[in-house]
Amino acid sequence: MRATRALLVDRIGRVRRDGLTVKDLENQAYLFRAALSELRAEINVRHGNEVGAIKANTAGLRREVEHLDQTMKESINTLKHELQMELDNRKTEYKTELKRQDIMIEEVLNKSIVTLGDLRVTMEEVKWVIMWRTVASLACVVVLIILSFELRPKAPPKPPPQPPQEVRHPEAEGLEHTDYIT
Repeated sequence: MRATRALLVDRIGRVRRDGLTVKDLENQAYLFRAALSELRAEINVRHGNEVGAIKANTAGLRREVEHLDQTMKESINTLKHELQMELDNRKTEYKTELKRQDIMIEEVLNKSIVTLGDLRVTMEEVKWVIMWRTVASLACVVVLIILSFELRPKAPPKPPPQPPQEVRHPEAEGLEHTDYIT
C-alpha cells in the first residue's frame, strides 16, 4: 500500500508540477483571446491595406484604360481624317484624269472633224473636176456628132412609112382578132 501511496503521491506531485491550474487555464485562455484579437486586428489591417492597394491599382488601371481609350479615339480620328484626305485626293486625281481624257477625246474629235472637213472639200473639188471633165467630154462628143452629121453626104430621102394594113385570117372570121402587118 505504501508503494501505491508513494506512486499516487508521486503522480499527484507530477500532475501539480506538470498540470495546469484553473488560474493558469484562465491566463492561457486570456492570452489566447488577446492573441486572437491581435491577429484579427492584423488581418483587418492587412485586408484594409490590400483592399486599398487593389483600389489604388484599380483606379490606376482605370485611368490607364481611359488614357488608352482617349489615345485610341484620337488615333482613330486621325486615321479617319487621313483616310478622308486620301479618298478626297484620289477623287480629285480621278476627276483630273477624267478631265484629261475628255480633253484628249475632244482634241481627237476636233482633229477628226477638221480632217473630215478637209476630205469633204477634197471630194467636192474632185466632183467638180470630174463634172467639168464630163461636161467638156460631152460637149466634145456633141460637137463631133454635129460635125459628123454636117460633113456626111446626104442620102436620098426615104419614102414616108405606110400605115399598117389589116389582114384577116380566114379561120378567124367571127373572131375579133386582127393582125397588123407593117
